[in-house]
Amino acid sequence: MKKGIILCFFLLGINAFSQSNEVKLKELITLTRSDRMLSIGFQQFKDFYNNKYKDLPSDFWDEFKKDMSLDKIFALYIPVYKKYFTDADVDELIKFYKTPAGQKMIENMPNLMKDSGEIANSYAEALDKRVKDKLDKHYHFQNPPPPAP
Repeated sequence: MKKGIILCFFLLGINAFSQSNEVKLKELITLTRSDRMLSIGFQQFKDFYNNKYKDLPSDFWDEFKKDMSLDKIFALYIPVYKKYFTDADVDELIKFYKTPAGQKMIENMPNLMKDSGEIANSYAEALDKRVKDKLDKHYHFQNPPPPAP
């Protein structure tokens, strides 16, 4: 009987810990505006289809808006955050993102990602050209290739 009671308290403790962890994860997701990213993406998705299909009725998207509720967004993101961050990590991230530097990081992240992506793209294209040039030289390729015999 004692083992059963201990097991119940243990399971209740795990459940309470899990819920408090999810509360912290929701705070982190909201603090970093990650939940807004999905909402912005959905709006862009809607705009694309609304521009493509001009005669959509105004209530067309109502069904899909339900899939963009905050609870559904949390349900999507929380397992991913749990995969990569410990509870201690989440506590430290919350502390950081509440600082002025953390807020500045959040504010600048979209532009930072955009600029970084452009730089990475340019770098990859230049590297690709250098590799192809070196391969052409090494294998004596001609560009354009000589006519077929």
